[in-house]
Amino acid sequence: MGTYIATISPWEAKLISRIKARDQSAFQELFHQFQSPVYRTALRILKEDGSAGDALQETFLNIYRGIRHFRGDSKLATWINRITVNVCLEMIRRRKKHQQLVEGDISEKSYLPDCTSKSPFEKVSQLETQKRVHGALTCLGRKHRSVVRLHDLEGFTIREIAQSLHIAEGTVKSRLFYGREALKRKLAA
Repeated sequence: MGTYIATISPWEAKLISRIKARDQSAFQELFHQFQSPVYRTALRILKEDGSAGDALQETFLNIYRGIRHFRGDSKLATWINRITVNVCLEMIRRRKKHQQLVEGDISEKSYLPDCTSKSPFEKVSQLETQKRVHGALTCLGRKHRSVVRLHDLEGFTIREIAQSLHIAEGTVKSRLFYGREALKRKLAA
């Protein structure tokens, strides 16, 4: 498989030049062009509207701060997607640390049951399965865990993951295979 080299469009090149020159209208144009894809990606990863909105803001702050470092090695959309994924992963890490600190808080464990679909047995079984899978995922190495999570839980394609992580598609496939194998072993134990 050959190396894919992206070329940015003339519109992107001109827009980036304007943004680097601190043209506020150019940044607003960038925001309007990419706000929906950034929000959709954040919502797919974080699963909450409020968190996705926070990730949207954080992503565009990071874009504004880091646009001068954009070299054009990838498409602008790929670069923005990578920033979005990084912001979301950092939010998940912070959330996880916060949950560990307040684990004893009873409000974290209280919830209103969903009375519309599943029986109590099915719900308990599903929760147990989710806990086992989550526990097994945390035992995987960072590289394998992120690829398995992005592909199997978040629905990203091999190509999207490769572009976002700036690695070859073959590397994504390999990490996905070995990550799944390790996950199977952890769940079988």
